[in-house]
Amino acid sequence: MHIQRIRISNMKSIDTLDWAIPKDQAAGWHVIIGDNGSGKSTLLRAITLALLGPVEAAGLRQDWDTWLRAETKSGSVRLDMTYDPQIDQFTGPGRRDAEMVPAAVQIEYDGHKAQIKKGRETPNPERHIWSGAGGWFSVAYGPFRRFSGGDAPFKTQSLRSLPRLAAHLSVFNEAFALSEGLRWLQELQFKRLEQLSEGMLLERLITFVNQKDFLPFGMRIRSIDDVGSSGIFFTDPHGQRVSVENLSDGYRSILSLTFDLIRHMVNTYGPNAVFDASDPTVIHAPGVVLIDEVDAHLHPSWQKRVGFWFRQHFPHVQFIVTTHSPLVCQAATEGSIWRLPRLGDPEPGGMVIGQDRDRLLYGNVLDAYSTGAFGLDSTRSEESQVKLVRLAQLNRKDLRGGLSTEEQQEQEQLRSILPTTAYQTGE
Repeated sequence: MHIQRIRISNMKSIDTLDWAIPKDQAAGWHVIIGDNGSGKSTLLRAITLALLGPVEAAGLRQDWDTWLRAETKSGSVRLDMTYDPQIDQFTGPGRRDAEMVPAAVQIEYDGHKAQIKKGRETPNPERHIWSGAGGWFSVAYGPFRRFSGGDAPFKTQSLRSLPRLAAHLSVFNEAFALSEGLRWLQELQFKRLEQLSEGMLLERLITFVNQKDFLPFGMRIRSIDDVGSSGIFFTDPHGQRVSVENLSDGYRSILSLTFDLIRHMVNTYGPNAVFDASDPTVIHAPGVVLIDEVDAHLHPSWQKRVGFWFRQHFPHVQFIVTTHSPLVCQAATEGSIWRLPRLGDPEPGGMVIGQDRDRLLYGNVLDAYSTGAFGLDSTRSEESQVKLVRLAQLNRKDLRGGLSTEEQQEQEQLRSILPTTAYQTGE
């Protein structure tokens, strides 16, 4: 399953949105950018509502009144999705030959309170993505990805009976911890020791995580015995054994997401369909993965690589991510970049195309900021702007009649600290 079109109306800060994704670019890296408050998280959460449907969404504990845009009484989100009939299953009688299927929900105010309802699309999503039938894989992650802490009510065993809800809860609840991923690894170790077939997954998972281009600086699980009842341990470049809970925020953010993603894939597709025994470094299972603030806690060098890595090792997954970093956009050579409008700006958002897209994909950070796609009027501080104006004044005076010795020294000093604009005159 992949999403081909997203349509939203009257959801929080989003007035209208219509994002069509080319079919040949569906699997890949799709980046949402925009100012704080522009609706990046709202967009991911709205997509998630349509993926879950109104019955599962009831478990999200949302106040639907807060979802409606001011002065409106109804809002909606609709997804159009392609699917693989060999993987994504239907239930019940009716058509099964549609090239694309919809999933839509509406939030309506009935005069007393707002409620979430299903749309009227056909084929009915209750026969496919909301049915609980095989396939239709999706997960969603919020910006606070961690192994421990969180909201006690969400730690109960009841979530194990609601796997689809659990797979999307993080994007709605900042307190939700991805602790099940660690418990799953420990369970795999117990099954391996008991010589159960599912236990063989642990060796493949360790091989997957230990790929040299995944974690920076050679951090790795040195031995299969480093997974056990006392915890999961990594070895750093100095040979120091470190518990996964004591790794830096960046490591924990990526590892918690990766373990949880693979766990849900195994639950959906089965252990033998996720890892290829001949090459456990690539996972070929398809689906949709939503990640809010994928750059959170990552060093810029890791921000630049993260999208390329996920694309390479999950080649059939559609990643839809939000970011504040232009470096994350570089992996969208296979995918797309969608810019949300700035607050109070009459100019609508939309797909970033043409020269602006090329600068985000292939340019450096300054090239990316020069597009205006990140809402910056200038990449310089106010103090730097003052120095730039003074340098331009000196350059103009130099061209027209010469500078005094003191002015020449001032000009050279300013040129040394403003090398990219050393000879601009401001004219």
